[in-house]
Amino acid sequence: MPRPRQSFSHRVLISQLALVVVTLALVTGAFAWIGARTVTEVTETKALATARTLAIDPDVRQAATEATAEHAETPDDEIVSALLDITDDLRDRSGISFAVITDDRGIRLTHPDRSKIGHRVSTSPAEALAGRESVSHESGTLGETVRAKVPIHSSADGETVVGEVSVGIYASILDADVRRELVLLGTVAVVALALAGIVSVMLGRRLRRATLGVGPEELAEMARDQGAVLRGLDDGVLGFDSEGRLTLSNSNAEELLGLPSAGDDRSASSIAVPEQITAMVDDAPAEGALRRRITIGERILLATVVRVQRDGVPVGGVVTLRDETQMLTMARQLESVTAMARALRTQRHEFANRLHTVLGLVDTGATDEAHTYLASLLGTGPITTPVENIELLSDVYLRAVLEAKGTTAAEAGVSLAVTPDSLTMGTVRDPESVTLILGNLIDNAVRAAVAARRPPEEGNRVEVQLLSSGPELHAVVTDTGDGIDGDVEERIFDEGFSTAAAASAQDYGVGLTTGTGTGDGHGLGIGLALSRRVAESEGGRVWLIDGHDPELGGASFGMRLPEALDETPPHGDTPAHGDMPVHGDSPAHGDMPPHSDSQQSEER
Repeated sequence: MPRPRQSFSHRVLISQLALVVVTLALVTGAFAWIGARTVTEVTETKALATARTLAIDPDVRQAATEATAEHAETPDDEIVSALLDITDDLRDRSGISFAVITDDRGIRLTHPDRSKIGHRVSTSPAEALAGRESVSHESGTLGETVRAKVPIHSSADGETVVGEVSVGIYASILDADVRRELVLLGTVAVVALALAGIVSVMLGRRLRRATLGVGPEELAEMARDQGAVLRGLDDGVLGFDSEGRLTLSNSNAEELLGLPSAGDDRSASSIAVPEQITAMVDDAPAEGALRRRITIGERILLATVVRVQRDGVPVGGVVTLRDETQMLTMARQLESVTAMARALRTQRHEFANRLHTVLGLVDTGATDEAHTYLASLLGTGPITTPVENIELLSDVYLRAVLEAKGTTAAEAGVSLAVTPDSLTMGTVRDPESVTLILGNLIDNAVRAAVAARRPPEEGNRVEVQLLSSGPELHAVVTDTGDGIDGDVEERIFDEGFSTAAAASAQDYGVGLTTGTGTGDGHGLGIGLALSRRVAESEGGRVWLIDGHDPELGGASFGMRLPEALDETPPHGDTPAHGDMPVHGDSPAHGDMPPHSDSQQSEER
């Protein structure tokens, strides 16, 4: 059965203590050697200094000179007695073990053991008698000692060596001094080891808190896995620490946010994160996720923020970013197609009823009545549609989107009308963009009309004015809603901002309670921002003309697409109404103002 691995903190603690013990052992050994050497040198220096002091003493020099001159077999008692007084006094005062004085033959004139006086010294006096000082560790009649030997020069000429002074200190005294140094050094080492152990434990605990108990192998593995995961994700990922600083990011996130890549030579924290992201990180709840749509450049991003905890300790947050620009565009286009399909199904049903009527008349032989009925149908033009003046439009795509929106608007109690001065020449070149933008503006207008605080007898109405100028398509959509106040006009096109309130009426598929036209609960605050983005991508624009239209009372929005139309209409297509207005005539609700930065507004 495999042994369980030691925890990371235990391994770190053991490693730290082992390092401390080895370091202290080396340091203690080095200091012990230095201390022992220092004590030895101090002892040797003391012995040598004492011997020198004794060798230059005038009385000692005089006595040694006389003893050398006599060369008696037994030293003169008077000389010995005088020298013993000097050496005994010196031994008592200086703390040396002994001091031996000899003549030039090495015969002792003094000795702690009086019976040794008159005998030759037990260790060689050759160095000193040759006029050289020496320090050595020797064993003699008094045991193991540190000895300093210094020559005694004659008191007559000061040059002739007439004897030696040998001063010794017991090795036991030296060993005792070394032991004291080692005990002191050992005490310091033990205290240092104890402090190191305490610090190691504290550092281990702090490291365990910082790494949440994850070991270096696990950290390395997590780093490799993290890199693989970040590179493999289609979404953008940003990681923040507990203080809100960016700690990691993948290339997709940097691309979506339009940030320079962190690269290998600088950290992720040096990247400037947009304020919208940092605000979401601050606002994120401790449990669950915070999701918002944000606009970065030309992109609409769905940002999701989740706070991360480990063992109950908050360690930061993760932000995932998903580009929803294409998805939202396609969703709006699908809404327009769905609405048109619904309108076509309604018209198909009406058309089938009329054909059944004609077939019945023919079957009964009432050919005259059938002829009259068909003539009346041809006289009334297209199949009945709830959009007033729809016959003014010749392009099938514009008719289709308006008929589709007119059907849903009628179900919501709102009448949709094309203004009488509308005129478009040519055919729509890009139906998807035109139907998306125009459909969004009409949906917003219908929603505003339904939610308006108007007396029911006044009716709810949305008017659409369409004009062409060569390949350019201009549109103005105005409603009878409550309009847009000046304090929010600057924000009406901001992503996620909406002044729409849930309507008390039935949704009718135009998003009266959701803002999407599908009743799916998403997208409120997206339509105008998306419409403006699509228009600008094609060189056009969408803007707020008037927050409170003087005629209908609601808001009036303008659209301009510079390359929306093919100028040559299909063969045989002509406007269905009479005189066309002179090119450049103003729209029904006043000239559409030139583009300016002040014409920013917010979606209702």
